[in-house]
Amino acid sequence: MNSSLISVDVLKRKGKKFILPLFFCIITLLILWLIALPIGFAVSKAADQEGFKAIEPTINLFDGSANIESGTVNLNDYGGYPTEGENYGRLTIGGTSIDCNLFYGDSAVELSSGAGTYAGASIPGQGSTTLIAGHTGTYFRDFERIQKGTMISIETRYGKYRYEVTDIRIAEENDTSAYDLNASEDNLILYTCYPFGQISPTTQRCFVYAKFVSGPTILEDSVNEK
Repeated sequence: MNSSLISVDVLKRKGKKFILPLFFCIITLLILWLIALPIGFAVSKAADQEGFKAIEPTINLFDGSANIESGTVNLNDYGGYPTEGENYGRLTIGGTSIDCNLFYGDSAVELSSGAGTYAGASIPGQGSTTLIAGHTGTYFRDFERIQKGTMISIETRYGKYRYEVTDIRIAEENDTSAYDLNASEDNLILYTCYPFGQISPTTQRCFVYAKFVSGPTILEDSVNEK
């Protein structure tokens, strides 16, 4: 047989051996890409959810605090009782990156721009429980670094307040034993969704309890109707 024909036949067989593995390699890569595509899309979509739009730190932090750290204060001298949606203060937590505006009200509007004070509770200095919420994916994303003894500062337009963390508890969202809104002394409760950083809805909450350390007492006569 002609040697040239043998050479061509050998080359064809070698070519088949090379092309076949290459073909399967391309098919495998294509399948892997198709599997990864929806996962990447889901993560991207989750990042665009409402709770994640405010992931960047607030640019204009509240800086209108009255330099009052003790004694008594008349709210009427500082604009009266906060109104729904008002940015009336600033919240900072020692040992964490939490430093955000504090609003009166805890609807989606307030929580998209900072922490929100539950309107059915008290405000700092009023002599009872102040209940404050924040999104675990945005302004309270460093919540897990809070420990017993951590100091919490709240600056408001009528005075400066400091609280010390005494306890941390995980509870269901409908567990009313997790908070007492009728306490007879000034105290602070912060809470966020748990597990920390979870994107999907969850029924659990992490509550942080803090005792009053310092700050002015609001004169009862100056507390207008909420």
